[in-house]
Amino acid sequence: MIAISFDHARNVIIRGGQNDICREIPCISRVPTGIGGLDTLIQGGFPRSSLILLAGHPGSGKTAMAGQFLYSGATQKEKGVYVSFAEGRKPFLEFMNALGIDLATQEQLGNIKILDMVTVKEEGLSTVLEQVLGAIQSLKAQRLVIDSFSAMGQAFTREIEARIMLHTILSKIVRGMGCTTILTCEIPWGSERVGMGIEEFIADGIILVTSFVENFSIKRRLIIVKLRGTDHSVQYHDLILSSRGVKVVPVPSMK
Repeated sequence: MIAISFDHARNVIIRGGQNDICREIPCISRVPTGIGGLDTLIQGGFPRSSLILLAGHPGSGKTAMAGQFLYSGATQKEKGVYVSFAEGRKPFLEFMNALGIDLATQEQLGNIKILDMVTVKEEGLSTVLEQVLGAIQSLKAQRLVIDSFSAMGQAFTREIEARIMLHTILSKIVRGMGCTTILTCEIPWGSERVGMGIEEFIADGIILVTSFVENFSIKRRLIIVKLRGTDHSVQYHDLILSSRGVKVVPVPSMK
């Protein structure tokens, strides 16, 4: 298994008791993720209006988790917007449908909006932000997925411009418009750096996912590095993708 580590994570995680729980216990509103087995690890869901960084290696399950989060909201009267910089609309919908998640129907019902921004260039990013804000306002969306910030950042010629964009998203969308947001980010193989090195400090929560080969098969695993205002597990859990969707289960040796 390839483990992802961060120096700052050691300052975030506090070992406590046999369940290894991060000790912060304010009573705040929660947004259920709809991902089987995850909500029980984070006191029932993400803090409402929070920004969650979902970072990991290619193929580790980030898009699947984000799509299921959006679908779960759509079926519970929480509309959502999906902004894709990494994958076209058709392959994304086909991938989610293979997991038993019918986002196309939810879009037809007006519960979600999918924005395909794969071909966007730097000069069009201000227009992209306007489209995202407009979609949230018109839909009255409460959930937002940006997949991925890594791909979006490649459209900028200067890193500082990507940082400004991230701060704008954080202040105008997450805080001002009340959207609970998942921001996915790629971690290249052999690297421990998340994106541009700033996303993890701005985010309210960080979930790291990885894939590895064990007994001649690919397995996926996740760990919750931080989630503000939440008693959360700090143990690795297996991430299972199937035709029934995405679920999180204890690692067999940790049961």
